[in-house]
Amino acid sequence: MRYFTHAALLALLTVVVCTAVGCDQSGGSSGIPGISGGSGTPAALSITTTTIPSFTVPGAPGTSMPPYTATISATGGTGTYSWSIVAGTLPSGLSIAPNGTPDTTISGTMTSPVTTSFTVQVTDSNSATATMAYTLVVNYAPTPPPAPVPLYFGSSVAGRVLFICDISSAAGGTAHWDMIHELNAAIGGLSATDEFDILIYNDTVQGGYEAMAGALVPATSTNITAALLFVNSTVMTPAGSPDNACYAALQNSFASYTGVNNAFLFTWTTPGDASNILADYPNWATSDPNRELTVIAKNSANYTFGQQLAALAGGTFVP
Repeated sequence: MRYFTHAALLALLTVVVCTAVGCDQSGGSSGIPGISGGSGTPAALSITTTTIPSFTVPGAPGTSMPPYTATISATGGTGTYSWSIVAGTLPSGLSIAPNGTPDTTISGTMTSPVTTSFTVQVTDSNSATATMAYTLVVNYAPTPPPAPVPLYFGSSVAGRVLFICDISSAAGGTAHWDMIHELNAAIGGLSATDEFDILIYNDTVQGGYEAMAGALVPATSTNITAALLFVNSTVMTPAGSPDNACYAALQNSFASYTGVNNAFLFTWTTPGDASNILADYPNWATSDPNRELTVIAKNSANYTFGQQLAALAGGTFVP
């Protein structure tokens, strides 16, 4: 009899205890937040984000600073999370959201961007904590070079204009790209009442030269667009030499064009036919007596030809 009494009391005690912790008699889940499988041990609180994005300071002067955002996540623990910086400091202008489960954010606009190290701490509802150290790396974008100022044609090109351009290998590199820049600026600045064309030359072009249009054309938006495409296309790729081609291009500039107000000759080196050009230019010029010639020669080692031609034509030499 005593045995059965003790057994009944033990069974009753077991039911009462299980009910107090929220489980059934079969020993299932406890129902307590943070306790899994009735073990009574919550998953450990930890920060899962190990790195944060870097930040690049714009390189262009006067550019406003873009905002910065980094998301930091945690897992485990109990209840809701609170966040703080427990070592180091955030860059001026940034702050960390104090609450967020499972994430927080570091955001804002930096006023003095600089690479900074700091430690983030997350705290759960039971005051368990976890920390992670971060370095916010600040990079600086390269400052773009200032827009080139006009070197050759300037900004007042107008009227009936002919551009004669050396695209030989000798004019490659910086000299070539400077010429391309100037052509873009000069052509883009023409008005609808102006007329123009472009002659290019080197000894790999059939006949030594090639024209964009073959005659002066009005500087309409359609023609300017076509000219800019021509100037920035592969047809302008430097190749060959200017020998003989320079002569052919200048001769054609008088044979095919009349009434030119301003002709601009870009040349980088002394062409092999320089003496023939100097001998024949006065005869060519009689067909277009009001033409002004500007000779542009940026290579100081080859000034002589450009100076002689400009003097012969009564024009301008641009070193």
